[in-house]
Amino acid sequence: MNKHIINVLNRYNFTYDNNHGYGFINGYEVNVLNYPSSVGPMFFISSFLTQTQKNNFVLRINDLKIKLLSAQPFEFGVEVVIGAMTGKSFETKANDVLSKVFGILNDFDAPKSDICPQSGEAINPIESRNITIDGLKFRLSINAIDTINSNVKKSNEDYNNSPNNYLKGLAGIVLGAVVGVILTIVLWYIGFVTTIAPLVSIILGTSLYKRFGGKQNWVMIVMSFVVTLVFILSAFVVVYAVGAQLAVNEAGYSYKLFEALKFCLDNIPEFRKEFYVDLALNAFFIVLAEGFSIFTLLRSIKRPTSV
Repeated sequence: MNKHIINVLNRYNFTYDNNHGYGFINGYEVNVLNYPSSVGPMFFISSFLTQTQKNNFVLRINDLKIKLLSAQPFEFGVEVVIGAMTGKSFETKANDVLSKVFGILNDFDAPKSDICPQSGEAINPIESRNITIDGLKFRLSINAIDTINSNVKKSNEDYNNSPNNYLKGLAGIVLGAVVGVILTIVLWYIGFVTTIAPLVSIILGTSLYKRFGGKQNWVMIVMSFVVTLVFILSAFVVVYAVGAQLAVNEAGYSYKLFEALKFCLDNIPEFRKEFYVDLALNAFFIVLAEGFSIFTLLRSIKRPTSV
């Protein structure tokens, strides 16, 4: 955990595990996550609040008009992100912001850690236990845990029983790939080799896959990878074939599209070198984009598990 975050939390009872901190502030259960990709540490404050209260809390935070400060609801309470330009300025800012945050919660009479943030029941040692969800720790009542597990079971059953609709989903992925092909051709003609085209293809294709009713699973990932790879590399080859045909026509030869490509590859060393270098670069960037996208897709299709 970042030392400046630890300095802010030193006055409270917190424990740390890598980028995660867990403890209590003013009687509230608090999880703190710090990721390099985030504008600042994320404070997850557990409290049994209605959705209206959570929304009003967010509005009150927004009304403070503090730069790099944001809030949003989550299942067991509210999340506050405190950003700052430097570590030292974070320490000063965080102390002031946390005072305001818990002041707002007090204005709402928000229940503290003696009340289950999911069920609203009183917490006692026998009828409650600690659980971990997505790396965050919570103390919940047994009834709340039973409710969560029941919802998880129903969600997974609904998922397992839902239709695959692979053909409809494939149509969405193909449409995304077509857009990627167009982008590949346009960018190639203006001299760019880029990861943008495969990324656009995958993001758009999987979005349309889901919109068309395709089931989010490994089939979606395989379809996305294969279709994007085939379409974009095929577009690359066609673009080079068109360029080769134009070149041999200007030289007085008459070859069909792929005959012209073969002729140039066999007889023009500069063309051959450029073709294979660009092919390798395109393949590399496609695989790079696919790897990033597959990582994102794997997270999106991950099924919830019981706690």
